Amino acid sequence: MKALVYKEKKTLFYQDVEDPKVSSEDVLVKIDSVGICGSDMHAFLGHDDRRPAPLILGHEAAGIIVEGKDKGKRVTVNPLVACRICSDCMSGRNNICSERQLISMPPREGAFAEYLSIPHRNVVLVPDGVNINHAALTEPLACGWHAVKLGLKHLN
Repeated sequence: MKALVYKEKKTLFYQDVEDPKVSSEDVLVKIDSVGICGSDMHAFLGHDDRRPAPLILGHEAAGIIVEGKDKGKRVTVNPLVACRICSDCMSGRNNICSERQLISMPPREGAFAEYLSIPHRNVVLVPDGVNINHAALTEPLACGWHAVKLGLKHLN
């Protein structure tokens, strides 16, 4: 497949890379739309040690499942892949799972590529009436909504 690969500070190459591996819990998503996050820019500028080159960046994504459960469905992606078995995950705090992974951070490649392998539990179906470009921005919208919710909580 083709992917935009971060090679070194301020250097990207559009190149052939190995197709993603798809486990029995995963789906393969053909990426239709992906946003550029500030964290992608930090990595590109060499300011994020958590994203060492070479790496496929991008975690704000939407597309169509082409392999696995719900094949043919339009989805957006939750980039946080948690273990689901630790005490934090079991108590609903998967954001602090000590084993969590994020797409666009090793060992998980990101979505600036033709395809992305992601656990099925990490996709959200996109209704037919929703523009796929808008769906790709679900993750940053969710982050903003959460920040506002926390801010309002502290005002009360």
